[in-house]
Amino acid sequence: MSAVLVLVFGCANAQSHATEPLAPPETLAPVLVPTQPSPASPVAASPDAPYGGTLRSVEFLATTVLRKEPRSDAARVGIIRKGTRARAVRAAPAGDGCAERWIQIAPRGWTCETAVDPSFDEPTAAGPVSLSEPDEPDLEPVVPGVYGVVRGADVQAYETRADAAAGAGRVLSGPHAVRAIGVVDVDGVRYWRTSQGKLIAASSIVQISPSTFRGIALDGELPAWVRTRGDPRKPARTRATPDPGGEVVGALAPRTIVTILAESDDGRFARINDAEWVARADLRVAALATPPPGVGPDDRWFDIDLDDQILIAYEGERPVYATLVSTGKWRHETPAIIARVASKLERAHMISENDEPYSVADVPWTMYYDGNFALHTSYWHDGFGGPRSHGCINLAPRDARLLFRWSSPDVPPGWTAVYADEDTPGSLVRIHSRKVPDPAFRGYARTLRDRGAAIASAGSRRPRIGASKAGQ
Repeated sequence: MSAVLVLVFGCANAQSHATEPLAPPETLAPVLVPTQPSPASPVAASPDAPYGGTLRSVEFLATTVLRKEPRSDAARVGIIRKGTRARAVRAAPAGDGCAERWIQIAPRGWTCETAVDPSFDEPTAAGPVSLSEPDEPDLEPVVPGVYGVVRGADVQAYETRADAAAGAGRVLSGPHAVRAIGVVDVDGVRYWRTSQGKLIAASSIVQISPSTFRGIALDGELPAWVRTRGDPRKPARTRATPDPGGEVVGALAPRTIVTILAESDDGRFARINDAEWVARADLRVAALATPPPGVGPDDRWFDIDLDDQILIAYEGERPVYATLVSTGKWRHETPAIIARVASKLERAHMISENDEPYSVADVPWTMYYDGNFALHTSYWHDGFGGPRSHGCINLAPRDARLLFRWSSPDVPPGWTAVYADEDTPGSLVRIHSRKVPDPAFRGYARTLRDRGAAIASAGSRRPRIGASKAGQ
């Protein structure tokens, strides 16, 4: 049995911040921890590439944390998967938590040499990233794996087969979404083995069919989507005149994309062709936004309209992609702010233990931008275009995958997580509404804005060559 379930998961609200982003599942496997340096075998630093001859890369022996500097306590820049090959750029001496040399890889990050082996093979290749509609069918699965929602009262999760046989489990509290990594049989009962290592009876899990919705690449007109007020599953009526009592001349299926040619004088109706009008309340309309301070001419950034539940991706001033999202529902509203992506995780486990406990396993393509708030896949519903979450910005899986790969900072091949900072900033995220049209800057987005303003101000005060002094 499979279905798109009518459930609400998401992020904690701004008050509780109970959601905990955990490391991607790959990092739950053994991760190399460098041993302390041996004084008997010091290694000198090399200003050139660490390996010569025909060696083309280094291959990682386990999923490994990459550091910003050649120190084990330096800030993280990313996590790279076991088996990934990367080009070695240069070396630094042993020490600071590494028994051998520190190796810097391209495009960034340091690792202890104990974590890698030199390789004759080329570095792992990056795949293409395009926001355009693919010329060929999308052959990637909608989500990476099989997911389900636990249903029923007093469902137990077991640590081992023996626990399952004895009925010695832990009762799950609140909604749970899980990802299967296998199926086992215990005394004739089938269990899902989840990515969190638990056994849960398959009879208590409803497999999810994730939404196949996706937005559109933009090249000119901004779109509007049909989403009928009251019941978004129903078609929207079109009328011959911009009047609630006007003759009904047609109907538009949910999520039909239309172009607004004009609006009625009172703003209640939109004309979509020469003969048809649609109630504005039955549309989600994308609107052009001006880049906030700190956005460069080619910077990739997001604009999220809380009223129309629309995300537009921009490159500088140019809108390049638009889609429907689901933001926070009542009492869990998504804050209107301007921030920047702080981290991007290939998969994240989201939990809450407040008055509305839940556990959502392995949420693909998650981009945290302000504490626990994130743009992320929602594989458990298809209600995009209306508020639904606990505060995060829900994306359809295909949109999440596309925007995760497109946005900054880039995700090099084989990396399962990247971490942004002021030196390698993430995409700016602007979230606004009619109530809060000019949101405040938060976090390092504010730092970068202020730094840019100071540089611009200093430049404007610099005397021009040949300019006369005032009063002369």
